[in-house]
Amino acid sequence: MLRPRQIDLREPDQPWQTVPMPGASHDLDLVPLESDGDALTMLGRFPAGFGRAVPCGYLVAEDLVVLDGRLELEGRTYGPATLVHIPARFIRTSMATPDGCLVLAWFSGPAIICSVAELRPVVATGIRSVDLAAVDAETVFETGASRWRVVSASGWPSAADGVDLDLTAWARAGADWSGELPERLFARVPRLSFD
Repeated sequence: MLRPRQIDLREPDQPWQTVPMPGASHDLDLVPLESDGDALTMLGRFPAGFGRAVPCGYLVAEDLVVLDGRLELEGRTYGPATLVHIPARFIRTSMATPDGCLVLAWFSGPAIICSVAELRPVVATGIRSVDLAAVDAETVFETGASRWRVVSASGWPSAADGVDLDLTAWARAGADWSGELPERLFARVPRLSFD
């Protein structure tokens, strides 16, 4: 099945796929989006009452943007327009979406949930986040996996995917944008494509 190269993030009628999440109270709905190699970009929908308290993690880093609802992760709550970075090999002990949550997520490689033993050596650095609604600088956020920047449509980096500042649409590249390009957008450049 072809993965979308552009998506309206407000559209409730998406081509959702329901997948189990090991150790979780509910399944997760997702739409896999176009991405490079083993990386995974996806739109994810967590149902109300979702919870996972089994310690686990991923061998790869994850960036996510909360689009709607609230995500509780490791004792903190992240609301709409929050960009969250979770490093590779970080042990996740608690996650919940009491009222449901919609996220746009990027994994830097295969998104395979691993046990704590499989994550060794684990990383000690924790989760980082930034409120996208309050950002006005060119470089918004930089992690070991990606660099987020606010760019003009004409300055869209060739290796980046992008989401408009209102968080209503995503595209794999500028040429994939449906309709008129926004004046400014958040561009995500993967680590392998850094200048």
